[in-house]
Amino acid sequence: MATTTYALPNAAALAKTLEMLFGGNVPVTAGKPLDVKAGSGNLVATYVDDDDQPVAVAVCDVPFAANAGSALSMLPVAVAKDAIKTRKPEQAMLDNLYEVMNILSTMLMNEHTPHLKLAILYPDPGKLPAEAKALLGATKGRADFNVSVPRYGNGGLSLLTL
Repeated sequence: MATTTYALPNAAALAKTLEMLFGGNVPVTAGKPLDVKAGSGNLVATYVDDDDQPVAVAVCDVPFAANAGSALSMLPVAVAKDAIKTRKPEQAMLDNLYEVMNILSTMLMNEHTPHLKLAILYPDPGKLPAEAKALLGATKGRADFNVSVPRYGNGGLSLLTL
C-alpha cells in the first residue's frame, strides 16, 4: 500500500484509546471493510485538514454506533440492542458517537502528519458531500477493526486516510 499522509492505528493502539474512554478491557481485532455505499446503513465521520478539505474518514456500522454511543454515557444495554435491531441509533447515541470519533482523530495524527480535525458525522454515506465522496476513492490507507465494547457488544470500525 502507498505511503499515507496520515497515521493509521493498529489494533493495540486503538484498544488502548478506547479503554480510556469506556473503561475496562476493549478487545480490538482485525475486521472486515465496511461498505461506504449509500443505503448501507453505516455512519461516516469526515475529518478535514486546516484548509477544511476532507483528508480522512471513519466508517462504523450501527452496532458500533449504538454500543459505543451508549457506553460513553452508560445508557442501558437494552437501549443499545433496540437501536441495533431497528437500525436507528438514538440522538444521544449519535451525540456520544461524535465525541468518540473526535477522540479517534488523535489516532490519525503523529509528529510527522499534518493536523486534522473531526468535521461532520453523517448518518448514511449517501449524505456525504461531493468532496467527501471523492475522498473515499482516493484514500491510500485503510484499517478495519472489530471492536468489543465492554458490557455492550461488538461493532465494526474502518479508518481511511490520504
